Amino acid sequence: MASGTPLKDIDEQFLQCCICMEQLKEPKILPCLHRYCRECLKKFAKKGAKKIECVTCRKLHTLPKDGINGLMTDFNTKNIIEFIQLQDSIKVDPLRSCIHCKKKLKASAFCFRCNDFLCETCHEFHASRSMFKDHHPHIFSLSEAEAVNLTVQKLSSLKEAPRCQAHPGKLSELCCTTCDNLPICMPCTYGKHQGHNLKEVASLAEIQRGMLKSKVADLMQYKEKAYQMQEEIRKTQEQLDLNVNREKLKAQEQLDAKEKRIKEEIRNAEEELKRRQGELEERVRAKESLRRHEADSSSKKLREENKRETERLQEGSRVVNDEIEELLTSLETQKDEQARKIKELSDHVDGIVKRFETVTTTADCLRAAEDDWADVQCIPNVCRAIDLLSEDVKKGNTGLGNLSVVEVRGLTLAVTERCKVCISKDVEFVIDMQGVTGCEWWIRDITSNTDGSIAVIGMVSDNQTNLAVINMKGDLLQQKVIPVSHARAPQKCSFLTHSQIAFICDGNRLGIYDMRDQSLKSAIMEDVITSYWPYGQWVYSVTTDPANGNIIVGSSSINYVFDDQLKHIRTIRLPAGIQREYDIAMHEGGLLVCDSYSRKAFAVTVHGTASQVKYEFTKPTIGIGDWWPGRVCTDQNGYVYMLWRDGFPSISVILCKYSRNCGQIEMMREVDGDVGSITSVQTKQGEKLLLAESETPQILMYGLV
Repeated sequence: MASGTPLKDIDEQFLQCCICMEQLKEPKILPCLHRYCRECLKKFAKKGAKKIECVTCRKLHTLPKDGINGLMTDFNTKNIIEFIQLQDSIKVDPLRSCIHCKKKLKASAFCFRCNDFLCETCHEFHASRSMFKDHHPHIFSLSEAEAVNLTVQKLSSLKEAPRCQAHPGKLSELCCTTCDNLPICMPCTYGKHQGHNLKEVASLAEIQRGMLKSKVADLMQYKEKAYQMQEEIRKTQEQLDLNVNREKLKAQEQLDAKEKRIKEEIRNAEEELKRRQGELEERVRAKESLRRHEADSSSKKLREENKRETERLQEGSRVVNDEIEELLTSLETQKDEQARKIKELSDHVDGIVKRFETVTTTADCLRAAEDDWADVQCIPNVCRAIDLLSEDVKKGNTGLGNLSVVEVRGLTLAVTERCKVCISKDVEFVIDMQGVTGCEWWIRDITSNTDGSIAVIGMVSDNQTNLAVINMKGDLLQQKVIPVSHARAPQKCSFLTHSQIAFICDGNRLGIYDMRDQSLKSAIMEDVITSYWPYGQWVYSVTTDPANGNIIVGSSSINYVFDDQLKHIRTIRLPAGIQREYDIAMHEGGLLVCDSYSRKAFAVTVHGTASQVKYEFTKPTIGIGDWWPGRVCTDQNGYVYMLWRDGFPSISVILCKYSRNCGQIEMMREVDGDVGSITSVQTKQGEKLLLAESETPQILMYGLV
């Protein structure tokens, strides 16, 4: 806004209160520079409130000691409004009582020093006599009253200096910078303001204008970014909609594929029943040893077996349908929650943009007016508002990148497929992790997500634990070094969601690492356990229940269940005989436990506060050693894989594959003695088994065929 800007070019909204939607009355200005009527703010603010939220930009501000009255008056805007009101009153009734002759005549001028109207005769007398010399700069001829002729600068020059607050009968002559540029009169310099830093208004105003010019120039560097933030939010909302729709489509495709497979299995089972019944009839007709009643009995068993298989498949279909329904509900819930957060960010950014526009308009108005008194009082507030606004723009859309992401857990496969799975004879591929960090480190545990990302946790030094995320080639995707006090304490990890990794370290610390923003939060067990936590007790294992969003931590014969905010939910006491849970894993609604102390492995329940043993796993019988269970994992078909260790006469490791629900060994193989952890992972070529060597460090990949 140039100094010659006519009043007619000032946007009416600039002079409008956003609360009452009328022209501002006694305009008070908030630190964000948005203006409101004094009385409107009093009605809007709660009685006795210490803070107030700006109606326009939603910025929260602390009120001064005097409340709304203590807020700064926008003198520049007030001057413009007073003139417009003067202009409007002349249009309605040009006849006014002259301040000198007291006659009601057509007003010819307005003296801002006298604050009243003058008739034509008195106007000439007022403007020509030396006794009114100090009034001459403040006399305004009403022939210039049209806004098209009056500029902001001209209006400012007509106004007299503000009155001294301490001596209302005297005009202010100096500014006290010690008291926030307060206008004061000469007597004040010998009283309350004696010894304060006093400045002439003209020189101080010049300094303030230079500061404002510099601040506005700095702010304009962020103008494009401020408007880009709005575009980023719009794109994030679009991406959220696309992601949700894509996941819905994928879920429907999975459902269709599974239903098709189930129908094929039912049809195959029926055909197999017919084939075997035909064989029985053929043997009867051939007069073989099979008698009719024996054939009927065998046929009945075949039909019962077929019925059970059909019921199993139909139950699997129902389970998958229920899961799809839950998944779709979860997607909608996540979408609504993410959309709500995006809306909050959008409102915040809209507020920033509005503040940006208000700040620049206010600065333009001040520079156009060139009013010394208004500048020394207003510019410091404008500069502070610019600093706050610049900081908010610099921060950008914090956390926006995560809001287009939705978490989707995989569907159950074990209930609908009866696959025979074998471990490949040879290692298919070796993932070399030698280049992940700048030094050697000891792999303590591995876990994977549905995208094939592998999380690895291990010891770097005596006071550092490393949590790294790699791809199937061994390329480092992300890495977090965690300071610890006990690097040799158990370190385990497990994916809680597609992008969140739960981990334990330091003996008594539980944490969650978020791959989306690479943030880490953790808690000390004794600080979050609602029940008693024994002094010096360590945690040994961790697993996750993604379906319920829970983390399960294993200690000495006790499990602790947490939510995704690391809040302790409940405690589960394990059956007698289980003393140290070296590793645990969720399996078909229960928990698999490797007890290094008793050298046994169990499947137990996890409902309630006391679990029960479902079955015990068979120990390997190779050699003469006393094997103990080290690590356990499962595949998508529900099979269990366990590493058993023995330290005599040298370290040996046995990999056992178990049946799904009875703990019987189906396959047994000796593997490298340095193998210390195990997990399964989905690849484009199917599911694989990963065995991590502790000290090499490298990960061996076996096929599951």
